[in-house]
Amino acid sequence: MIRLIVVVAVMVAGLIFGPQASGNKGYVLISLGNYTVESSVTSAVILAVLFYGALLIVEWLLVRVFGLRRKTQGWFGSRRRRKANLQTVNATLAMAEGHYNQAEKLLIKGADNSDTPLLNYLSAARVAQARGDDVRRDHYLQKAQEENPKAELALTLIQTQLQIEQGQYDSALGRLESIYALHPRHPMVLDQLRQVYLARQEWPALIDLAPTLRKVGKLTAHEEEALLHQAWSGRLEAASEALETLRPVWQEMPRKLRQEPALLASYGDHLRRLGADAEAAELWLEALRKDPSPELFTRLPRLKLDDYQPMLTLLKKSQDQPGAQAALARVYLLAGQLDDAQQLLEQEVAKAPDAALYHALGQVMDKRRLTNKANEYYRQALQLADV
Repeated sequence: MIRLIVVVAVMVAGLIFGPQASGNKGYVLISLGNYTVESSVTSAVILAVLFYGALLIVEWLLVRVFGLRRKTQGWFGSRRRRKANLQTVNATLAMAEGHYNQAEKLLIKGADNSDTPLLNYLSAARVAQARGDDVRRDHYLQKAQEENPKAELALTLIQTQLQIEQGQYDSALGRLESIYALHPRHPMVLDQLRQVYLARQEWPALIDLAPTLRKVGKLTAHEEEALLHQAWSGRLEAASEALETLRPVWQEMPRKLRQEPALLASYGDHLRRLGADAEAAELWLEALRKDPSPELFTRLPRLKLDDYQPMLTLLKKSQDQPGAQAALARVYLLAGQLDDAQQLLEQEVAKAPDAALYHALGQVMDKRRLTNKANEYYRQALQLADV
């Protein structure tokens, strides 16, 4: 626009001053080294205008030529991007259909010209994992990090999650511990640590981690309670080789958890297997006096004691509680009170047939030397057990 104004201004000036200059042409002399150029003022002005116009024409031609080149380059670049995007779409479909080799090839081909090469490499890493190729998986994750160095934390967490899914818990734990030192309250780091600790049965570490998991919103109160139950049960199991290792774990457990029927049952079972039946009986009876639990009532007849009287006394007082009467019938049998045992057992199986009760009735008949009757009850017990 400015150039056009300049040309028009020159033309107007020529029209105004041309007539005046026609009678007085003037004289222009240009000397350059051994060369001289002579011309009238009018001719010099006309030549200057023509030269300027020639420059404008050359400029226009250059702009058109190079503009066409840029448009051509843009068209080819756009075509390559469209092709890369199509390859990525086809790779996604191939992944969904389980054609992992084809998917991996398409993802890598499309990565160079894709608008999102980072996503291509991440998808390729998942495909490599699905094929069981951990080396290529880690290679693609490294390529993804090269594409976006600022995404190191996110990419590391993706890698550790893939390692967890692959069962490579040692490798995952090494990386997670490093990240945890820098990001001790990162929800994803904490959740992956939970997965690794569970898989490796690292119960003390899991117990320490549970409160933080709840604070960052990765566990509800109910889920935290369930996780702690699992962890403490695991610790009891791990320490159940001897009473000397088992008892300290129980004492270390929070008082509130030691009142939970499931953990009481677990600890008592370990005591019983180690021959500490009397200790288990004392523990369970004390708990049942405070809070009757069907889970503990069911376990009482499994104990072998010299004196069943404290147990019988408690069960007689608790006969209205679920499971107490069936337990009382079986404890009568253990105590040698066959008449009471038979009467209660017959009442209980009439209410609800049960394999354990029929088996106890068979034992009663065995003690009475009624072999045929005993065999009949044993047969019914086996039938119910199969069901």
